[in-house]
Amino acid sequence: MIGQLFEAVQRHSGAPLPPQSVERDLVDYVPFKNERELVGILKDNRTVVLVADRLGSGRWTAALRLLTTLPGEPLTVRRIRRESGDSFSAEGLRGHKRTGWILDLRDTAESIPASCDFGLELQQRDDLDADDSYLVVLTSTHLWERTGHGAGHLARTPEPPDPADLFTAYAQSAGITDPLPWPQDHRLQKALRQLRPGQVKDWAQTLARAEAQYRAATGKEAEPNTEGFAKVLQVAAHAANGWMTELTEWHAQPDRTSYDRNYLLLAAVYDGTPIDNVHEKIDSLARAFKEKPEGSARPTGQQGPGLIQLAHQIHAEPQPDGTVRFAGPGYAEAVVRYFWRDRPELTEAFTKWTARLCLDLKAPRGPQLAQRMVPWALHHAQAARSTRLLHLTAEDWAQDDTLAPHAHDLLVAAALDPQIGQLTRNAFTRWAANTDSSPRFLQTLARVCETLTPAHPEQMLRRLGELAQSPKNGVADAVGAAIEALWRSDDLRPQLRARLDEWFASDHERLQHSAASAFLHLALQRDPSGALILLDASRETDHQWVIRGWRGALESDQPSPLTLRAGAAWLDAAASHPETKEQVTTTLVRAVHDARATACAATASSTSPGSPDTG
Repeated sequence: MIGQLFEAVQRHSGAPLPPQSVERDLVDYVPFKNERELVGILKDNRTVVLVADRLGSGRWTAALRLLTTLPGEPLTVRRIRRESGDSFSAEGLRGHKRTGWILDLRDTAESIPASCDFGLELQQRDDLDADDSYLVVLTSTHLWERTGHGAGHLARTPEPPDPADLFTAYAQSAGITDPLPWPQDHRLQKALRQLRPGQVKDWAQTLARAEAQYRAATGKEAEPNTEGFAKVLQVAAHAANGWMTELTEWHAQPDRTSYDRNYLLLAAVYDGTPIDNVHEKIDSLARAFKEKPEGSARPTGQQGPGLIQLAHQIHAEPQPDGTVRFAGPGYAEAVVRYFWRDRPELTEAFTKWTARLCLDLKAPRGPQLAQRMVPWALHHAQAARSTRLLHLTAEDWAQDDTLAPHAHDLLVAAALDPQIGQLTRNAFTRWAANTDSSPRFLQTLARVCETLTPAHPEQMLRRLGELAQSPKNGVADAVGAAIEALWRSDDLRPQLRARLDEWFASDHERLQHSAASAFLHLALQRDPSGALILLDASRETDHQWVIRGWRGALESDQPSPLTLRAGAAWLDAAASHPETKEQVTTTLVRAVHDARATACAATASSTSPGSPDTG
């Protein structure tokens, strides 16, 4: 998952998209019906706008296809980095030769300011001509109708290929040896006609998993016009619809007990893997939900159902190795999502229980469970359009060193998601200000902001500033460590300096403390030769900035351990490298002098005539 998150951040950061990532996205591409028209618009105008109503319409893959098949030397494909609500100027693309730009406005929260004449900007092609570059814009119908005035000739809605052709390509890529008979079935034809390209892909992948499961269970192929073919098709249909009808019917059985429901949920959490001390785990889950005992005591010996009976009660098949095979692909996740929707008042208790379970299970099962829960929580957030579950899960996982990286991954994935990305990034502000947010969670959130800064620099630096105002233990240091890590980027360094200047000049003591912490982290940073990087500030403007940083760090009443470490490192450098002695001495003396002058001025102000009586 780390590699996927890195690619996602890189995609949003404006860096060139890795060729292998582009190839992977296009591996089962089927041309749109109007692809030739789209190519013509792009060649004639250097720009084309792909408009659609909803996600999953194929705009991203269409953009990649257009930009990677133009004649001439291959283009370097980049996604334009921007914050939601930013304006757009064609001049910002200047200077990148033979580049294929993608301006991605698909996020439902995207907007373009009214002051930006977007349609006119898209017709400014001089810079694209000079660089021999091209631009593909991906947007929604609603946004384009509000902002695309005068540029209607650039916009088209990609016409998806025949659903059967698309399904065949996706199914073959997913591993089905002979995909042709499937889309010819009248039941699947009816379903495919209602689906967008992205949904067709999901259907094909689901069918491939259902067919593989059928072969594993029966040892037979699902041949056309056989019972097996119909069964695989039915299972795939249930899975594609999230198993909602089947789970509703199962839960509605009049003799269904809480013991049954808790075992179903437990088996789903374990994703069919063997469960040690199953009755103890069911009892533990019941206690987490504060359930009243339905019987006299927890079953012991041969009291209560055994593993085979329990498996059959949830319509699963027990296997000789202790695992259970669910009714079909995606069933385990569907059970958990059903629970989240059906029992929202138990969501917090369940996330705390699963966090403890992740810790109780020995590696690798505990981390595997946490990693499995990440996409489940994401899918729930997408469906509910809510960040509550994300917050609860990340808050619980952040309390443990083993699970904190998974909390980080969950929030990064959510913040980059095209459906809930803006919603999640906005929630960071609320979480940072929430007095109930734990120090460990806020420290994890600082690391999340660090990871996301290359993709959303302005927004994430603001979020780091909000976190810097937290009085919670260790949060300011986490912000400082994030700034230190980001400082290595030449592109981000000017923005980081400007942000630290704002924090130093702020009236908020906590912001000043975070600025000092961030500066001291930088003061300890070394280049590959081992030299302190801030000692290489040869220009006067840089030197003044370094002095200001030291002044801010020395203004506190008592030096922190970090201040002492940084001061010792600089004095050691002066002793070890005589050529730096004058610079170190001048910098620290001026910083101390300025810090004392500031303190004296503050004291004089507080005791001057007309100041409040402090006695």
